[in-house]
Amino acid sequence: MTDEYERQKATRQQKAREWQPGEPLPDIAYTEEEDALWETVTAKLSSLHQEVACANYRRAAEAVFLERQWVPQLAVVSTVLTELTGFHLRPAEGTVPVKRFLSTFADSGFYATQYLRRPESPYHSPEPDVLHELVGHAVMLGDPAFADLYRRFGEAARRVATPGAMRALVHVFWFTMETGVVYEGGRPRVCGAALLSSVAEMESLDKVELRAFDTADIVAQDFDDTDCMPVLFAAESVDHLVAEVQRFLTRL
Repeated sequence: MTDEYERQKATRQQKAREWQPGEPLPDIAYTEEEDALWETVTAKLSSLHQEVACANYRRAAEAVFLERQWVPQLAVVSTVLTELTGFHLRPAEGTVPVKRFLSTFADSGFYATQYLRRPESPYHSPEPDVLHELVGHAVMLGDPAFADLYRRFGEAARRVATPGAMRALVHVFWFTMETGVVYEGGRPRVCGAALLSSVAEMESLDKVELRAFDTADIVAQDFDDTDCMPVLFAAESVDHLVAEVQRFLTRL
């Protein structure tokens, strides 16, 4: 199974490598086993979203409808995003170099992988797979407030000129757009793509150390993006998170 998984992954990575802007997005023939994995995991995630996802995400999830019975194609979701917020998806071979990944947001583009996580680890993936991209990022990109924040990250990534500034930008991106938490009704709610696409992360939210949202503290906080997060930063609201991130980005 490992050999078959690697073969399928390599085939999809090759399609992304060969894709050129302006061409149709690659169509992927997902297997019945992959569709079943998608259905199982998204059903569990959807249940958790009702409990711990922020209101902006839940509203966007209704607009960016993702099929539950099979893995959606990037082209289908990209069309919906373009109609909602002007964003579009681009196929990614794997992890994209950070400056190019972030800078693409300024053009309302988002690089997304098309391979699915390993079947032996359905509830947490140490690398960005198509489930993370669509359930996490794509739905967030359907929300106008978050879509605008992605663009602002992209604009900042294009103008930063030092490794230190890029490191700071990556840290703030990680603790907001990937692992962001906000308070709603006095309770923590997740708004980051890495949390929203991970059953393990959302189920362990009550065990995480939640710190007050402060961009200086965030920049100083190290993280391991291959494991569940022991420390997260919680903003007072989505509006508070957006305002603080915008203030940080204007200073870069």
